[in-house]
Amino acid sequence: MLSIITAELYKLAKRKNFIVLLLLSLWPLVYGLGVALHWDFIQIGAKLDLITFMTTMWTFLLILTIPLLQILYTSSFVLGGEIQGGQILLEINRGYSRKTLVISKYIVVVCSILFLYFVNFLTSFITYVLLISNSKYGYHPFWEHHSTNIQSLTVSLINLIFVIVLSSVAFYLSLRYSAIVSAFITFGIYLLCQLLTYIKVISIFVPGYFFIVADYKFTTELVCLHFIEYLSLCILLLYTTIKKFERMGF
Repeated sequence: MLSIITAELYKLAKRKNFIVLLLLSLWPLVYGLGVALHWDFIQIGAKLDLITFMTTMWTFLLILTIPLLQILYTSSFVLGGEIQGGQILLEINRGYSRKTLVISKYIVVVCSILFLYFVNFLTSFITYVLLISNSKYGYHPFWEHHSTNIQSLTVSLINLIFVIVLSSVAFYLSLRYSAIVSAFITFGIYLLCQLLTYIKVISIFVPGYFFIVADYKFTTELVCLHFIEYLSLCILLLYTTIKKFERMGF
């Protein structure tokens, strides 16, 4: 399995859409330069501490839509692209079990998202320390924190898992549809979740609640509920993908 994961990571690193995602993850640097150089199109409404800046930059990146679609496309292409291109047959003929192939590729999908999250957070950290903290929009010293920081970090991690859930959906759909179609169908499911959050009775239970709703209600119980919900969805989607892939006629 390790050899498959290593090979998949190598292939992923060479794909143009993943390189674009890496470049987009450096967005906080542009924001910091805008503050330092007083660019008119860069606006910050209030002072931000380090943690708030880091979590806000990741959320803002995904709200731009194109990065989210890129992530979904990459997730679906890891498996579906090789099925449609025929490369998957070479891996099956080498003696790898179908279950091992699916799990390995799924691990690559999850690792790629975690890596993008890490790059974005690291860029945000460096940007804040070097450019934001000494401006009127930051705090000096940069490690000054506030009582809401734990909440911000928790919500950021929950939203990260939600992105992995969406990627799991795209990963599953790629067994039947092309990578681009799988990405757009999954994005449509995300838009459906947005609509469901307008129904107050069920809004707090809708996947992506903390990501979609700006004035969300934060409680430990609700965070735990969403964590269990997302973890269950990821496991279910992976299991379903394995079973469907094992039944495919090639």
